[in-house]
Amino acid sequence: MTDFWVHGLGALDDNATERLAIAYPDWRFTDGPPTADAAYDVLVDGRPTEELLAASPRLRALVIPYAGVPAETRALLSTRSELVVRTVHHNAGPTAELAVALTLAAARAIVPADQAMRAGDWTPRFVPPNPTMVLGGHPALVVGYGEVGRRVAHALTGLGMRVSAIRSADTASVDGEVQLRPRSELPALVAESRVVVLAVPGTPATEGLFGPDLIAALPEPSVLVNVARATVVDERALYERLVGGGVAAGLDVWWNEATSADAGTISASAYPFHELGNVVLSPHRGGAFSLREVRDLRLQHVAAVLEELAQAA
Repeated sequence: MTDFWVHGLGALDDNATERLAIAYPDWRFTDGPPTADAAYDVLVDGRPTEELLAASPRLRALVIPYAGVPAETRALLSTRSELVVRTVHHNAGPTAELAVALTLAAARAIVPADQAMRAGDWTPRFVPPNPTMVLGGHPALVVGYGEVGRRVAHALTGLGMRVSAIRSADTASVDGEVQLRPRSELPALVAESRVVVLAVPGTPATEGLFGPDLIAALPEPSVLVNVARATVVDERALYERLVGGGVAAGLDVWWNEATSADAGTISASAYPFHELGNVVLSPHRGGAFSLREVRDLRLQHVAAVLEELAQAA
């Protein structure tokens, strides 16, 4: 298609527009605030403004350059049912890698042991921090079996864990060594799992999914890892459970997050998780979006989506 106009690629990278303009010379690319004659077919933006959505009478698709749709974007789209919305999952691999890293760091109390060693203190070798645990031979649960959850589940089987995964389907099945279970079994599986990894999308259906009852059901010792969205977990209940000891956590997503490197000091939660030695804190870096190779991969995925949209026009 030669009459195909894409707006907003510049936000992806400093030269994303130029690179795709070379690859697709018949397409038109623009960036920045919309002009009076805006007539783009596709908008690439994770958090578009009402102005950008309304500026083009030809707009038929929104491409969100990551997995999931932010709540504010869902609100804007609620009156635009005709708009095609596409997301990309280029960062599934890096996110899964961080989920496994958080699992291991929390389970083996890497952070307090590291801090002690830096002070010349060898106590953690002889008196393990609470909690410290081994994983092999124990049950693990992955909640959400998409691109991220599938990778995490199979990685945990490689550590010798007996892995189950919750997916949206109501029937049970298997995927290699991973047992796929219906959501109705979530409470029972949580109660027996040494590791629980949350990898569901952030949607109204998953908000508050891991509430006080499930948090209370976590056995001791165990690890809860969240690479999904903070809103999936009850903030207060999780903090209070972690204060009590016996359970560790690895958290990459937060209830309050910075949106740029120059945002200044941002408190990630209303509760002082940073004071707890049994929590590994990560500043929402699972997707490793700041790495050049991941930005390149994102652009490749966005280009593939744009090709599909151009062919369907």
